[in-house]
Amino acid sequence: MKRNKPTDPLSGRNIPRLHLFLGAGGVGKTTLSAGFAIALAKQGRHVGLMSIDPAKRLQGALGLSELPETGAHIEIENCPGSLRASVLHIGESLKRWVVEAGLSPAAQTQLYENSLFKALAERLATATDTFAAVRMAEWPEREAGLTDLVVDTAPGIHAIDFLSKPEKLSAFLDGKLIEWLKWFSQENTPQGGLLQRVVKGGARRILEGLSELGGQRFMLHFAEFLILLDQVFARMMTRLTFAGHWLRSAETHCYVVTSVRYDAVQVAWELSRTLKSLKMKPGQVIINRAFPESLRSDPGFADTLAEMRQQDASFFANYLDNFIIVQRRVQEQLRLAAHSIVTLPVAEHLDAHSALRLEDLASLGQRIAEHAGEHGP
Repeated sequence: MKRNKPTDPLSGRNIPRLHLFLGAGGVGKTTLSAGFAIALAKQGRHVGLMSIDPAKRLQGALGLSELPETGAHIEIENCPGSLRASVLHIGESLKRWVVEAGLSPAAQTQLYENSLFKALAERLATATDTFAAVRMAEWPEREAGLTDLVVDTAPGIHAIDFLSKPEKLSAFLDGKLIEWLKWFSQENTPQGGLLQRVVKGGARRILEGLSELGGQRFMLHFAEFLILLDQVFARMMTRLTFAGHWLRSAETHCYVVTSVRYDAVQVAWELSRTLKSLKMKPGQVIINRAFPESLRSDPGFADTLAEMRQQDASFFANYLDNFIIVQRRVQEQLRLAAHSIVTLPVAEHLDAHSALRLEDLASLGQRIAEHAGEHGP
């Protein structure tokens, strides 16, 4: 099915299709997102693949030792398209954005020595979701001709934080308190009036006194931090606005991955429900590592189980029976929350680094693409 290309409502320019993979930990979400990206590339599309999973599992899924923050080209045999993959590293991204914003070497040094910047760039590893939307929105700027971006989100219900962060972070960066802090912290200039200089001086002395009573000059460090990052934040605001529209585009696809586990199904249910509350397109649920439907419907399968029970494999036969029962219950439960359900059979070899093959990943991803109606550019 041929689709119209999505456009940015602010600029009118064409934008890539966005594909988000969400789900609990350990359900194969990263493996499926990698396979899906490869399948799209093999259709002749120019694909980006970004992981914001703090555990950085994407390298293993692609059989690589590491992936740079700016991305690396993935070699795929007989592929008419292209694939570039990256793992989010907020510290490296922030420093790169500072350089790209054109700060002078002296300002860069001052910023890098600021305690708040060090904390944000080096210590707050859990802040990846906060800036994931900014990095996501950067892809169309850096990758000319990009047709699709596949995003492997952090595991669990916390992936929803990534979806709501554009508005939350925009409100913070655009807040009146932030503007006031930047205003009073700037050095007095000849252009400023007497009243402004008096107010600024008084505000600085008040906050200096409060900061010293607390043992740290936190507010002044915070204001200095904001001033030095002013140009970076301005670009962040533009990207966050773009990301908010992109996430809610009618062409954005969400894939909620689960497995035949009640805890994973609960996460999938919550994710599907929250997507609706955020007014996003309903997610397609993928039940990974399921018992093959074709084998389950085979008339001889019941006879095989009966024979196993009569022999020494009764334990395994009972396990299969119970697994199938749970799988049916999972499918019934998810039908109430899901737009559609895709069942993928067990393919454990894809999770083993030593046995990984990109062609196997592509075939698995192709199953998802077919159900989503992704048949070429």
